[in-house]
Amino acid sequence: MSPRPCCTCLSVKLFMWSLIAIFVVSITKIGYTAEVIKATLPNKLHVTSLYHQGEQKRPAVLLVHGFLQTRNYQTVNSLSNSLADDGFTVLAPTLSLGVSLRQRSLACEAIHSHTMQDDINEISFWVSWLIAKGYEQIILVGHSYGSLQSLVYASGNPDPAVKKVIATSLVDVEHVLGKEHVLNQIKSARDDMKNNKLSLNEFQISYCKKFIAPPDVFLSYAEWTRERILKSLPKIQIPVDVILGDMDKRMGSSWPKLVEETGATITMVKGANHFFNDAHEFDLLDSVQSSIEQAIVE
Repeated sequence: MSPRPCCTCLSVKLFMWSLIAIFVVSITKIGYTAEVIKATLPNKLHVTSLYHQGEQKRPAVLLVHGFLQTRNYQTVNSLSNSLADDGFTVLAPTLSLGVSLRQRSLACEAIHSHTMQDDINEISFWVSWLIAKGYEQIILVGHSYGSLQSLVYASGNPDPAVKKVIATSLVDVEHVLGKEHVLNQIKSARDDMKNNKLSLNEFQISYCKKFIAPPDVFLSYAEWTRERILKSLPKIQIPVDVILGDMDKRMGSSWPKLVEETGATITMVKGANHFFNDAHEFDLLDSVQSSIEQAIVE
């Protein structure tokens, strides 16, 4: 008679397989393989990224999602899959925002302890990860606030392997809230810092009507005002392409012209909104692909 299987052993095996299913999932689709990469940041937080391995001779694309979102956000997910289908290597991380193995978007009303610099450090981490995989040309593609974060990264000390930033739906950070309101909030937060009032407060930023954070966290994002963005763009030493929908309600009518005057290349997609919904996702893909091809260094 065969010995009865050990229930504990079976449970352990099932548990281990479940971990593998979460962290190293290989998914075969048309023309590419997707893998979820798990990594540990220097600050000990655990993060994940979806990795589509494409043609080594083509640039790798690092995709940065929008404010408080994840890599599964529709616009980013669609762009990721489409670029992978076309043979590009694509790395689409979910920024931790201070939460290990974050899988869901972070609510505006959550307590936010992450800063803009934390986000930039994670972008830099994933750039280094791609370099370690042997990629010598990297294109940084952001969507919405992820475009701003990509530009902030590029305005600092970007790795020479990063050849271009493609900023899709680059946000006009003052259009919705109004310049006066934005500056008043910044002044109030700076006063709190000066008076050592570092407790949680309620702010407005991006689409969040209630962003709960200490003043230093809020300022790390809010101090990237329209003026600061426009002053930083000409100082970026790598090409910047900005792709905007002309029906994007999150930007003022003067925003595209002001950005173009900084030296960035502007592509306007007629009829597209902030998210490039429906048929406009193909227009976005065409524009991004064209921009990537122009950046290729032989």
